[in-house]
Amino acid sequence: MMRFLFALLFALAIAQPSFAQDMPLSQILIDGEGWKKADSPGTKPKAPGRVMTHSLDGWTMFEQVVLNEPFLRATPVVEGGAVNFRAARYAPLRTRRGESAITVTGLATDKDGRIYAATDLGVQVFDPTGRLCGALTPAAEGKPEHLAFEGDKLTHWIGDTKYARKLNTTGAK
Repeated sequence: MMRFLFALLFALAIAQPSFAQDMPLSQILIDGEGWKKADSPGTKPKAPGRVMTHSLDGWTMFEQVVLNEPFLRATPVVEGGAVNFRAARYAPLRTRRGESAITVTGLATDKDGRIYAATDLGVQVFDPTGRLCGALTPAAEGKPEHLAFEGDKLTHWIGDTKYARKLNTTGAK
């Protein structure tokens, strides 16, 4: 009996940390919400030179270092904001069946450290450890651009149209 209790306590102790890192997409999705054309889109932002985002603590930069590479890479940021150019493969991106390349056209981070990557397959969402949580279907046909949070709405542009989707999270501060 004592062995059984010890095994049960051990299993519960191990289960807590692994559960804490499990961030399924269902945690942020709201029933009945989807992509909608923005009511007041404003002016489309200029295309950035680099598509990147930072971790919550600001000490890691995420970007697609090599164009069309099927990975986001993590690069440490050193004192003073300089980038240490030792980028490591971090989050594997989904690609179309039979293809090995995909382009990331926008990146954002939410308040819980999830990383959002806009691709032509949709917005791929990764937990802070780089594991894929899931993908939000594309808002429309075309190349998504300028991914950003506006409060509790994830927004991006496809062509000259701005789309927004309400989520159970907000962007990183």
